[in-house]
Amino acid sequence: MISLLGALFVFAQLSLHDAQTDALGASPDVAAARARVAEAQARYDEARATLGPALVANYNQVPQAGPTNNSVVTQRLTTVGAQWTVGDLFAYVPAVAQAGAALRAAQQDLGDAERTERTAVIGAYYAALGARATLHARDDELATAQAQLRAAQIRFGAGDAPRLDVVRATVAVAAAQSDVARAQADVENTGAALALETGVDSGSLETMAPANLAAPPLGIGVPEAISRALAARPDVAAARANIAAEEHAVGVARRSGWPLVTVSGGYTHGVDTGIPVSGASATVDVSLPLTGAAHDRVAQEEARLAQARAQLQKVERGVELEVGTAVREYRAQSIALNASQNALQSAQAELQAAQIGYRSGATASLDLEAARSAYVAALVTQISALYAQARARAALSLLLGDAND
Repeated sequence: MISLLGALFVFAQLSLHDAQTDALGASPDVAAARARVAEAQARYDEARATLGPALVANYNQVPQAGPTNNSVVTQRLTTVGAQWTVGDLFAYVPAVAQAGAALRAAQQDLGDAERTERTAVIGAYYAALGARATLHARDDELATAQAQLRAAQIRFGAGDAPRLDVVRATVAVAAAQSDVARAQADVENTGAALALETGVDSGSLETMAPANLAAPPLGIGVPEAISRALAARPDVAAARANIAAEEHAVGVARRSGWPLVTVSGGYTHGVDTGIPVSGASATVDVSLPLTGAAHDRVAQEEARLAQARAQLQKVERGVELEVGTAVREYRAQSIALNASQNALQSAQAELQAAQIGYRSGATASLDLEAARSAYVAALVTQISALYAQARARAALSLLLGDAND
């Protein structure tokens, strides 16, 4: 019988953890999310650097009346100093807070992109493993069918079996060859998908090894799983960070309607009415907006804040549905695996009894073929259930914030 029976195998040269790590480096979605984090970091640094005075220099040259009524002199003044817009001081704290919240949101978006990529790798990894285990089962099926064909030919040649047994065995070999061909195609397709997802060479997927230890069952209820996921999921954290960013944006918008005060101070040196002058100078400019643009801007930011809050509710609902589905899927796959193992044991016992009966002449070839077909179907079902349960467990662990080994 097949050597992979009842055991979970992994790729000897590529663990699930390594596959996920490689995929994060090869994913364009993750690369784009990292670029958005870099952009948000630059915006945050820019917001922090805006507070402070600006160095200013001014040269002023105008004609003036001279000492006598019929003379003209030139006023030349050069001022060097610093300028500070007081309105920037009021907007600085909320602006920096808004940029910081946007940076945290981008970082959480990156975490969500990485989680999505890890989930895709889990599916591709176990699909590739299951395809290879199924190919082993199909190879075993073909070897068994060929052995039965040889036995039928010998018995027919000796006059101990009718020609119908040879025909049935030949048909069984042809069906097994078709199953092997389809299984081989599945191996190549799933291997190519995993290699493309991770960026590894397909040669690292050639050998399989037993998993070190069977993972303990996840005994967790739906409410507890949802609670853990809401606390750990990056997409939820990103939605909450977006709300914080929009709250600060509302504060910035409200301050945009305040009077704009610009204070300049420095040292002036020049000539006024022909007399050299020099000394400290100061200028205060006040600008009061008279339009309703500031009110409209506040309304826009408040609408964006309402959208961010609604988006958080949508994300939380999605997490509740996804995690609840994952818990129930894992439970169902665990039950299905136990049932498939029991069915396989029964089918194997039936096949062994049919083989003994056929050799002794107590069982017809039709019964033997039926038993063999039932065994192969049970074996393939058990393999599918085994890797489906492993995939469901890994996916649920990821949703709960646990690492996949």
